[in-house]
Amino acid sequence: MPPAALAAVAVGGGIVSATSAIQQGKIAAGAAKFNEELAQREAESIETTQEFEERDLRVEGRKLRARQLLQFAQGGVVPGTGTPLLVGEETALDVERDIQRQRFGFGFQKSKARSRGRLEKFKGKAATRASRLQAGSSLLTGAFRAGSVFN
Repeated sequence: MPPAALAAVAVGGGIVSATSAIQQGKIAAGAAKFNEELAQREAESIETTQEFEERDLRVEGRKLRARQLLQFAQGGVVPGTGTPLLVGEETALDVERDIQRQRFGFGFQKSKARSRGRLEKFKGKAATRASRLQAGSSLLTGAFRAGSVFN
């Protein structure tokens, strides 16, 4: 095979390899972007769930307090003073403690989801960079091989 043809094959191979590397990088970056968006949606879903759960806990707390007041009134005790007041305050504190525990748990879940999203974004950028470097390397290798044919 003539040297010019060998050189053309070497350059063509380098171009194909570079194009392939860039395409692989685009695919990896696209997948990372998709995963990043999924993680963001998960964090939003967790936040919505947290809001609903907190509302439910507050409603249940109010229902419990109303039942307590009714039981005290049925027993002939004046609600809002003495023991009924203390029981009501304790119930309110218990509900708030439960809400704070729940916020902590949901906050941890949201943080994990957001961290996964940031990691995926980083992976996408790294894949793009790596593919460009691989493409450059392929082009340089192809050029070197083409040049070495004439030596």
